[in-house]
Formats: sequence, structure tokens, C-alpha cells
Amino acid sequence: MSLDFTIRQAQSADIPLLIQARVDFLAALGHPIPDDKLKETQKRLQTFITQCLNRDLFAWIALDDSQIAAAGFLQVFQIMVHGNAPSGRYGRIVNVLTWEAYRSQGLGRRIMNQLIAKARQLGLDYISLNASDLGRPLYESLGFVDDVPEDPPMILPL
Repeated sequence: MSLDFTIRQAQSADIPLLIQARVDFLAALGHPIPDDKLKETQKRLQTFITQCLNRDLFAWIALDDSQIAAAGFLQVFQIMVHGNAPSGRYGRIVNVLTWEAYRSQGLGRRIMNQLIAKARQLGLDYISLNASDLGRPLYESLGFVDDVPEDPPMILPL
């Protein structure tokens, strides 16, 4: 394991690493993809990431030689104008993951800084994320605050 990491924006050639990052992220959250669904899930991720990468989905990766050590995604949304989004554009940071062997080396912070810089470059009104207990201290140190909605969202599973 190297201490000299390459951190860069992901490109098309990195899609297999991004797919791995998403599958490993879901497993880390306690939602592993069942073996009988893995190939189908990977195919769906391949299609989605191929269509969206560097258009309305941006990703940064940290590499230890060719081994992925950390990753994070910024997804951009266009919505109707509202109080928090006067331009109607916001971002959502998803799938920030540092693999266990690489934690406590600042990789998550470095990736988050790149995602925040990209959101600013794109002129987004705000960025949101869901904070795990492990990630919360990092996000708070970067200025994220709890968003307590006046009217909590609801969903209808279909």
C-alpha cells in the first residue's frame, strides 16, 4: 500500500472501478447485492454510468497504483425553481467510500473537496448528502449541516 495516491476525475475507462465502488458502497451500508443479481446490477450500473458520466454525474477516484482506494460521486439535478434552488439546479453527493485499508489518510476529504469544487464550478445552488455515522464528522468539518425539512418528504414505494 502506497502513501502516494493519485486522485483524479473519473473517465470512461474507469467505469469498471465506479461499478465496483457502487457495489462495495451498498455492501458497506448493509445492502449487498445478492450473487444471483450481481451481473444484472453491474449491467444496469454500466448503462447508467456510461450515459451520465461527466454530464450530470461526476466522480473522483483515489488510486493506489491501479487499485481503487476511495471514490465519490456528485449527481446533478435540474428541478423547478424553489426557495433553496433559485436556479433550479442542485447536486447530491452519493457513494463516498474509502476502502477500509485506506481510511484515516485524508482520501475522503480530498475527494469531497473535489466534489464541492465541481459543484461550485457548475454553479449549483446547493449540494446535499446522507451522512453515515462514519462520514458525519468529515461532512460537518466541511460545513454541511443537518437539513430538517419543515414538511418532511414522503415516498410511495412502487
